[in-house]
Amino acid sequence: MLIALLHLKLKELSRKHNVEKAKKLMKMARDRNVKLVVLPSLFPVGNTFEIYSNEKKLRSMVKNLAEKIPGNNTDILINLAMEGEMHVIAGPLLEQAGPKIFLTSLVLSPQGEIIGKYRKVIVSDKDIKLGISGGKEPVYTLLDKRYGIISEDDLYSPEISRILSIFETQAVIGTMKAMSNNQEILKHLAIVRSIENGIPYLINGEVIEDEEGEIKGSSPTFITTPDNMIYKEAEESDTILTVESEVLINNKGKRTNMAMLDSVIGGLCKNYKKQKMENSKKSFDADEED
Repeated sequence: MLIALLHLKLKELSRKHNVEKAKKLMKMARDRNVKLVVLPSLFPVGNTFEIYSNEKKLRSMVKNLAEKIPGNNTDILINLAMEGEMHVIAGPLLEQAGPKIFLTSLVLSPQGEIIGKYRKVIVSDKDIKLGISGGKEPVYTLLDKRYGIISEDDLYSPEISRILSIFETQAVIGTMKAMSNNQEILKHLAIVRSIENGIPYLINGEVIEDEEGEIKGSSPTFITTPDNMIYKEAEESDTILTVESEVLINNKGKRTNMAMLDSVIGGLCKNYKKQKMENSKKSFDADEED
């Protein structure tokens, strides 16, 4: 299956402009016989959480964009999938679920059905300040292969990748929010995760520009493998980075010992709970002394 990562230059909060640009590139992808397209974080408005420090403005943005799934943004994605006649992985979107807000990625079929849903587990300090909650567990989607789904800060967590490896995912597909600096570190992180788990990582970044066309932040779009480190990378914005899954997933690279990982993760969880209880006790004792 031919997979395409769309490295888009998104105009912040400009849905119509961004959707038309995506439609154009998806038509090009369809002409190349692409069967799965990956769209950037918070498409179609663009993720500016790490670009701006105005918390009040960002809180307003979160409140205004969060919606139930399905909703307006979901409808946009459904239409893109149906018009393009291909699977689409998009997100995360801001999902309003009862009193909580999640950053949720969706997997859509060519018929416009939501066949997969993942709520980002690892939330940043900025996410928490903006009232965003973390999901419960990693997930994978089964298409021609078994693909693990991650988004943004999940890449910083070796545990998320290890769990997906235990699920026997054959590749991991993720999106990354735009950043104002330190973009190159994302490639190093993905290379490490790829080598640790013996599987390729397909990371879809984005470029954000303001109304005047000034670039405010970006993140790279690239593919890593255990053998080739950076296997492919998008050199320019508004381009399509394609890869054939059969070529990418060739069973090379050292797979992690799953039995060992299961034991390690179990130990980590126990130690984490123990440490959390000890910290709570220390905090309680300190309050009592005060």
